[in-house]
Amino acid sequence: MFKRGHTRPGTAETKGGSLSASHRAAKLLATAVAATALAGCAGQLPMRADADTAAQDQKVANPQPVVKNKRTRTTTAKDILAEWGTFGLAHKPYRTARASGMAPLAEPQVTMTIQDIMDDETCRECDKKPYHRIVEQASARHGVPAGLIHAVIQKESSYNPRATSRKRAKGLMQLTPATGRFVGVANSKHLYDPHTNIHAGTAYLKYLMENHDTVDEVLAAYNAGPGNVRKYNGIPPFNETRRYVYEVKQLYTATSED
Repeated sequence: MFKRGHTRPGTAETKGGSLSASHRAAKLLATAVAATALAGCAGQLPMRADADTAAQDQKVANPQPVVKNKRTRTTTAKDILAEWGTFGLAHKPYRTARASGMAPLAEPQVTMTIQDIMDDETCRECDKKPYHRIVEQASARHGVPAGLIHAVIQKESSYNPRATSRKRAKGLMQLTPATGRFVGVANSKHLYDPHTNIHAGTAYLKYLMENHDTVDEVLAAYNAGPGNVRKYNGIPPFNETRRYVYEVKQLYTATSED
């Protein structure tokens, strides 16, 4: 027998306690489900961000090639000139009078052979020209007619020892640093010295005379480079080079004729 006020196990109080436990379990389950859902949502965004970052890193590490319209590049005169350097202004392709509407470019007169100028040592009134004493010394040393040296100086720089072209050609005979080194002038600043420049330019003329058959080819090589003379088997089809050959020969003839 139990006294009033006491209950047996399994009575309403015990049953009430059992209901409380179930309620607590349900709340815990709901809380766990909510926490799991929140954790999933919270974790999903960083994972997406990590995926985007990885994709971006992949693009940076392996960039997609840019497709461009490529044109086949052909060898130009400038490529050939790189072998020896160039003198004077940039060359322009030769255009006929019909194509350009311009007056025909005067062609050089009768072609002179190397022997032609070597047989004629006349240099009329050259003693009145600037730097003639140095020119005489260079002529005797290198075996190049003084009249030809004066003609090149006149055309290249008009006797201005400080002349400098856009192609970095320097001094009286407009020698590039590369050509200066070829004939033994290591420091290109020395090319502004008249004595050094005239001897270097004359030495280069002598080299060209030994490797070409005509004065036309020598002057064309001096202006446009030996590579272009070989390529075109003669005077290259450049307006500037053709005019250069013609005008230097005119200047030379003016000093060699009686």
